[in-house]
Amino acid sequence: MEIRAHQPLHHLPNRKTNTVYILALTLSPIINMLVRWIVFQLYWSDPVNSLSGENVVPPDHWIVTILSSVLEVILVAMAVVMVKSLLHQVRFFRKLLLSFGVLATIDLVLNIIATIISIYSFHVGSFLLLGLSIGIYISLNLVFFFWYWYDDFPTQVRRLLHPEAPCSIWFPREAVDSNARWIPTALDYLYFTVISSNTMGPPENHSVIGDKAKILQLMQSSGMLILLVLVVSRAVNTLE
Repeated sequence: MEIRAHQPLHHLPNRKTNTVYILALTLSPIINMLVRWIVFQLYWSDPVNSLSGENVVPPDHWIVTILSSVLEVILVAMAVVMVKSLLHQVRFFRKLLLSFGVLATIDLVLNIIATIISIYSFHVGSFLLLGLSIGIYISLNLVFFFWYWYDDFPTQVRRLLHPEAPCSIWFPREAVDSNARWIPTALDYLYFTVISSNTMGPPENHSVIGDKAKILQLMQSSGMLILLVLVVSRAVNTLE
């Protein structure tokens, strides 16, 4: 995103930019709902489970499912409210974004827990589990896509005002032309997020500078490690 010299920085991010990240993060709980629905559909439609005396869903799974469902309804409602609030330029909008991100992150963690419980309680495996892991992978990337933008964007704007101020994430474009009035776009953050998930580290020529960004990287790497070890590895082991 190129910034013209006369463009007022206090107008950033604009409504369109905010909306992109809000809608992207809203997809995360929707995907989580779909993942759980698929697991339950498989479980209750399986004649072995329906006839078995051990087909009772574990209480911890019910608790996680109920909490996740409530959170997801709240998140979808919040997304609608925030998109509407963009039209009125709510002054405390960043606090709303923070709450939105925190709830979406909690929902992601609960969904991972529910999936792990399902693996051992419903004996989910094979190709279905690979499909579920893809859903979790997409949901995880959407959540961290939001968080990287939320943490880094203000530091990028501050850099335009004070070139000596450090950014949370260093992009190659900044090294090519340090005087460019440039702000990372959604594609830049998406690239950074996906490559960080795939390699469990920042992409080549990118640097994580800020403390919050480093914490986000650690959390993202840990989430991917859990996904690979507990979900994908079991899916591969149960392939027939």
